[in-house]
Amino acid sequence: MIEKAIDTKLVVRPIVGCLTHSHFWEGPCRAGRKEDMTVEAEAKAADKSFADAVKQLEDISSEVELLPAIDARYDEKFVVGADVFEKIEEDMDKVDFFLCMNWRIPKLERYKKPVVILQNGNEGIDFAAYCRSIGVEAHVCMDMKDLNEIVHLLWVRKAVSKTRALVLTAGSQPTFGIQSLIRDPEILRKKYGLEVVKLPFRDIFPYMDKITDEEAAPIAEEMLGGSKDTKVNTEWFINDIKYYLAAKKMMEDYQCNAFSTACHELCTSEIPQQRKFTPCVCHSIMKDEGIPSGCEEDLNALTAMTILQYAAQRPAFMGNPNYETDELLRIHHAVPALCMNGYGTQKLQYKLWAFTGQGFGGKLQVDFTENKEDKVTLARFNPMGDTVCVKVGEVVRSEYDELYCSPYYFITMDDARTYMHNLAGFGHHQVLVFGDYMKMMKKISEVMGFKVLEG
Repeated sequence: MIEKAIDTKLVVRPIVGCLTHSHFWEGPCRAGRKEDMTVEAEAKAADKSFADAVKQLEDISSEVELLPAIDARYDEKFVVGADVFEKIEEDMDKVDFFLCMNWRIPKLERYKKPVVILQNGNEGIDFAAYCRSIGVEAHVCMDMKDLNEIVHLLWVRKAVSKTRALVLTAGSQPTFGIQSLIRDPEILRKKYGLEVVKLPFRDIFPYMDKITDEEAAPIAEEMLGGSKDTKVNTEWFINDIKYYLAAKKMMEDYQCNAFSTACHELCTSEIPQQRKFTPCVCHSIMKDEGIPSGCEEDLNALTAMTILQYAAQRPAFMGNPNYETDELLRIHHAVPALCMNGYGTQKLQYKLWAFTGQGFGGKLQVDFTENKEDKVTLARFNPMGDTVCVKVGEVVRSEYDELYCSPYYFITMDDARTYMHNLAGFGHHQVLVFGDYMKMMKKISEVMGFKVLEG
């Protein structure tokens, strides 16, 4: 079974700091009613503060796995006890970040773990600034809304680092269709933890030969049955499904959870002609399952797709952009998904047509104007893998070609001409998700360490 990166969890250690005192006194940093400042009264208040903090965490994002909260109270010496640090150090290798609540925890920075501080006031801001000054990652949140937004950014980063892409290749450097691709996949591993396993594209066919009609037929029949207009050869369509199932089995064997394959080189081998399939439907189905799946070994697009799909929690389309007017862009390919409104949502209506004139190679024809949202976010990384071009537009119509790459989506945007000129630094395939994720991509860039060019 494929371990999807979208199923990963952030492992978080909550630590509730609290300053109590050894006896009563007042001075320039302490004042109040004596009955509230006794050892007993402060201990009672600390107990309540800890319970309230734990209760608050019931509203934390489902992207988090919470470890047991630690009560880290200390007195006016500002020294946290060794017994508390022993608890903090339990399961340390699993912890993605410390969640510090209420008062700061002195010397927590020694572990060099990222720190998220949930504290609305001077304590949190001061602690974060100190951590950052010594090279410890730190984030501040004032409330649970803030916390869950920061959690999502850090979760996207972790999910990307848990992504391992199977890329089937002819070994061309670069590929014929994508001169602008990221040629060294180690760039992605080093910067983002995203691994790439490259294998010959022919290695999938022994897997495909082992897929039986009985395995593939139910999926093929379901897709054919849901089509509003079928123009693919229904007998050959099962071969598209066999390729999809073979890709998944191969991914399992190589512990991968993202996919791409050569296209031009696969085509010129004439194996698709002999076997009567294309990989288009494979990409569409995988993306609906939460698996990034991109065309043509295009690591620039696959990386952008991975980030956008995790950030938006919905599948992506990718395709070739064409300038229409200064306010209109066209993008086309044969790989739309059906759950464009989000994983697990109602599927969009579709037609199932053939990529080829002979009738083989299924392709989904989906009208994006029927989607709940009109705004879309487009993105692609540059060949160095350190900058992403992001543009927001609005889908206004969909068109279809009977053969080859289709559908076509027409997107309005401000200054499409400049956008196309900007893409000269990035390359052509664009990744598209529904919704405006410009702001989120900028925030993700801060925690992942890439730049954003607003197209």
